[in-house]
Amino acid sequence: MRTLFLNPNSSDEITATLRRHIARCGWHADEWEVAKVEGAPRIIGTALENAQAVETLDRSLRSLRAGFDRVVVMSSLDTGYDIVRGQLGDAAFGFTRSVLAQHRSLGRKLQVITFDMSMTALYEHAFDATGHGSVVGNWRVLDAMPAAVAARPDDALAELRRLCRELELASQDKIFVVGAVGLELAAALRAEGLHSVIDPVADLLAWLRAAESSASG
Repeated sequence: MRTLFLNPNSSDEITATLRRHIARCGWHADEWEVAKVEGAPRIIGTALENAQAVETLDRSLRSLRAGFDRVVVMSSLDTGYDIVRGQLGDAAFGFTRSVLAQHRSLGRKLQVITFDMSMTALYEHAFDATGHGSVVGNWRVLDAMPAAVAARPDDALAELRRLCRELELASQDKIFVVGAVGLELAAALRAEGLHSVIDPVADLLAWLRAAESSASG
């Protein structure tokens, strides 16, 4: 079973971040690869950029997925998931929906933090589209565009730390920092001892392993 983790934007930095976080979880190197979508927006920070990424992925998917058994769209909005599912059926997965599905299977709710207030409606739609929207409990927004977060990570980390402390007071439910742009920030908070912040890549891979076992059983 070979898995393609597909970054629907064209950022080398985000692609490298995804590769690093997947690699540390211990999958064998011949089981997976990470690729970006050439020609897509560098970072998906608006509804227009999301739509552009979907169009570009649609043109590129057949060649990108050659040699892989399944494809995971590595986007906070699961950008292009419907395109991938149209080609691969049950071998299509989305990052966010897989994390939500994993916690739903464990009977857990999650508190979420997303980026950029103007993107909130898109996130609401994405959560509902997963079929696991009931998993989402308390919700806070770090009101900075993903590009700004990537450019000034120290500022973003301070604000994210504050929001996590706020959510810890609100509930004992774990905290999901949504999206690839928050992976390094969430890892930094876990390293500081904020164990309420989940490792979404580990949860994603656990869900993929469970799906693999279910299919083979």
